[in-house]
Amino acid sequence: MPLKLIKLTKKYEKQLCEMIDEWRLDQEINHTNHSPWAIFKNDPRDFDFYLEALELKEAKDGKVPDSVFFLLDEERDRLLGAVNIRHYLNDRLLRDGGHIGDGVRPSERRKGYGTELVRLALIECKKLGIDSVLMFCDKNNVASAKTIVRNGGVLEEEFINEDGEIEQKYRIDLDGKQSEARPMRKMIAYCGLDCEKCDAYLATKNNDDALREKTAKLWSELNGITILPEQINCEGCRMDGVKTVFCDKLCGIRQCGLKKGFETCGDCPDMETCETLSMVTANNDEAKENLRRK
Repeated sequence: MPLKLIKLTKKYEKQLCEMIDEWRLDQEINHTNHSPWAIFKNDPRDFDFYLEALELKEAKDGKVPDSVFFLLDEERDRLLGAVNIRHYLNDRLLRDGGHIGDGVRPSERRKGYGTELVRLALIECKKLGIDSVLMFCDKNNVASAKTIVRNGGVLEEEFINEDGEIEQKYRIDLDGKQSEARPMRKMIAYCGLDCEKCDAYLATKNNDDALREKTAKLWSELNGITILPEQINCEGCRMDGVKTVFCDKLCGIRQCGLKKGFETCGDCPDMETCETLSMVTANNDEAKENLRRK
């Protein structure tokens, strides 16, 4: 799915209004936060003013210059979220705020877009000459913390903010490789296993009938059921294409992830305590690390 950061133009007025309406309804009903605040400070129905006031070109009233980008799904021509990048930090932003404020619209959350949004934002930070990025998030916002950590964030401290809540401060050092970082490989399954190492995938990729027979025999013995060699065809848990019957219909982990709209179990706040997932990760450190790092 082609995703990119764009600057707002008249072309996206309709998409913007639709996204903001959805987002504000969620804020009203579920009392969710207003990050990034830059996209909510004005009414998009007065689009010309909204566009003119979206970014701050010069420091003013204790605020620093910033850039605002929107995450566009080119395939669906749909705005998925937005990010506000402050060009430098004043004393207030050093204490709370940081360089990046980001958010994904409610209907597109838990799909991995937050991680990609931050990754692309870091590329823009590098262009601005920012080599060490500060990001903040509430401690109870597990999903936000994961997007930061997956992009190289290191927790520096926790503190009580002005609202009496525990907030976390992360630093991401851009060493030249950060901008080339890639989102999680699609061949990592919901459970964290690497599909490229699976015999069913290898047999499919190489059209290896001998491996199909060997795998069918082993899986039949392990599961106490009859699995035929012709059923050993799979192009990957999270990839489009053919799946084994187990992966497609019977795997409880995959079905749970699909139902909840997660990219993988690494997005789930219950990952560390999930008994179903532990049947895989308890004896597979690689799967566990794949989910934690994503």
